Amino acid sequence: MIKNFFHIGYHKTGTTWFQKSFYPLVENIKFIERQNIRDHFYENKEKVFTNNFNVFCDEELSGNLHNDGLSGFLTASVRYKISKFQNPVVIIFIRNQFDIIESSYLQYVKEGGNFSIKKYLFHEKYPDRKNRFPLFSFNHFNYYNLIKSYCDLIGKENVFIYTYEDFSSNTKAFVQKFIKEHGLKIDIKNIDFSKKNKSYSIISYYLAKLISRFTFKNVLFKHYFFHIPWLYEKSTKLLSKIEILPAKNYNIVNKDLKKYIHKTYKESNQKLHKNFGIDLSNKGYPI
Repeated sequence: MIKNFFHIGYHKTGTTWFQKSFYPLVENIKFIERQNIRDHFYENKEKVFTNNFNVFCDEELSGNLHNDGLSGFLTASVRYKISKFQNPVVIIFIRNQFDIIESSYLQYVKEGGNFSIKKYLFHEKYPDRKNRFPLFSFNHFNYYNLIKSYCDLIGKENVFIYTYEDFSSNTKAFVQKFIKEHGLKIDIKNIDFSKKNKSYSIISYYLAKLISRFTFKNVLFKHYFFHIPWLYEKSTKLLSKIEILPAKNYNIVNKDLKKYIHKTYKESNQKLHKNFGIDLSNKGYPI
């Protein structure tokens, strides 16, 4: 039986680990390289995927976290293309919105951004904004909308939803269950369970925001004085090596922002539980 797996993220839910440490080791599926995924889904370069079992794993398939999949247009196009594959199975990992928004902002800083989290999230309120390209949208992390759209398109039985909290709390046990559920053939002894995409420390966080004032890389929504070649690449490697004092322990998301996040996602998260049976209790989700 032909089956095509689409592991579409979200960002900051362990997708990099699946790309590097898991799917390439699975013996009974063909792991599609990210460049081929991007050519087919984002660049409109037609690709032919002939293997009976394929896995497409790319977090951009759920939309870019910094621009909401070009305000949702790219995400809708991806959904349509996925639906045209034979026997598509969509795998979606979600994460509580308090943590995923903080992690997204830290990723923005890691990629060269230097605005405050308030300006990153509420950019439309700042009159000095000269850019007119899509930026962060709270709608991106309304999981219910994306999940429902895939269920309507390819059938509820073909959409599998997992929480990052379950995955990260006991990764090995989670993966063993995941392998069995999807009929995957892999020797679990060969799997490297170490984390692949580490966040910045609080030291790296502040240094990165300072250094990024002197390079135009690697995001559009930022301020810089002038560009020093190679500064971004060299500083990123250096700052990634500082592991003490994780930034996530320093309340980058303050109380007022947490209230806003709770209000924004409470209703949609409740729908996830009611309509899809997803248990979000005791995992930090706004409910």
